[in-house]
Amino acid sequence: MTATQDLNLLEHYFHDLTPIFEPLRVNLFTVGGVAINVFDLIEFVLIFIVTYILGKAAEASITKLGKYHGQVRMESLQMFAKFVHWGILCVGLMFGFAAIGLPITHLAIFVSALSVGIGFGLQTIVNNSVAGLILMTEKTVNVGDVIQAPTGAIGKVNMITIRATRIITALGQEVIIPNASLINKCFINYSINARGVRKVFPFSVPYGIDFRKVKKIIEDAAVSVPCCIKPDEYHEVECGITGFGNFGLNVELVVWVDPIELMEPYRMEAAFLNAINDACVANNIIIPGPSYTVSVATSGTVSASGSTSTVPPSLQDPNKGSKIPVSGITSQPSKIIPPGMTKEAAIFGVPQQTFDSPQKTRKEKDEEDEE
Repeated sequence: MTATQDLNLLEHYFHDLTPIFEPLRVNLFTVGGVAINVFDLIEFVLIFIVTYILGKAAEASITKLGKYHGQVRMESLQMFAKFVHWGILCVGLMFGFAAIGLPITHLAIFVSALSVGIGFGLQTIVNNSVAGLILMTEKTVNVGDVIQAPTGAIGKVNMITIRATRIITALGQEVIIPNASLINKCFINYSINARGVRKVFPFSVPYGIDFRKVKKIIEDAAVSVPCCIKPDEYHEVECGITGFGNFGLNVELVVWVDPIELMEPYRMEAAFLNAINDACVANNIIIPGPSYTVSVATSGTVSASGSTSTVPPSLQDPNKGSKIPVSGITSQPSKIIPPGMTKEAAIFGVPQQTFDSPQKTRKEKDEEDEE
């Protein structure tokens, strides 16, 4: 039944309202030799609205059904529901064009123009959409994962749409990443490994200390931190020497944490550093560091010395003494500043001949030799 027949049917039932339907007969434009009037447009809009409502209802029903069963990934379910919605809209458009008497073959011109638009202006959108389907199919990224984007931003995945992936960083910033970037470039997914994330915290202890006792003290302190994964076959907590520094033994504490802790890195690092510091203070372990003393006496005597670190008796190495130089600078014998030398020069070790009387010319030296 065409639009004209529909209009004649309405006039048959409402023959007294013929003047009202008369404006609907006015032709507005012609498409492919088919005249389109006002009633055709109204009919097309009504069909489109009904189809849109049906599409949204189908999308909501699919999403609700997937949540009820709980065996389907939510992002994949939402993507499927979107495609169903679009499919219903396409079918509704076909019915709408057929209802107004427009041949389907005339849509070839519209499809050709759309293809050209996709080839030039919508190429990036199509690329990101296909990349979104690949991400959801491969399951390399899920909602709730903690990832490091190709730009270097670390955050929790909040939403995966057909065009982009949204993450929230530790600073509360919402970063939108095109899906094509996650396909074409490298990124880190911290949550894909069930073992967690390994963190390292370096510090120092004095020379001459019994490190076996220090190791036990620091490891016990690290395990007591709430965000630390308790030691097992796959999650070890270990403290070991990594080198010999200028001021003491270089030590690193290695622990495992849940990836979600990366969303608050400042709290996580502060918790472990506080645990190390509290354990050292409770056991009288002084963390060594550079400390220098330079004194200048009024008589011109200059002396330089380095500080020392005291090892508690309970933690002393049986083969070492209790007083170990930290800075590596031992006390130097006193030096008397010559009359022509300034105190500042003596402190910085400038050669004495630099501050002697001005050098004599060669002629003056020859005259002195003759005399």
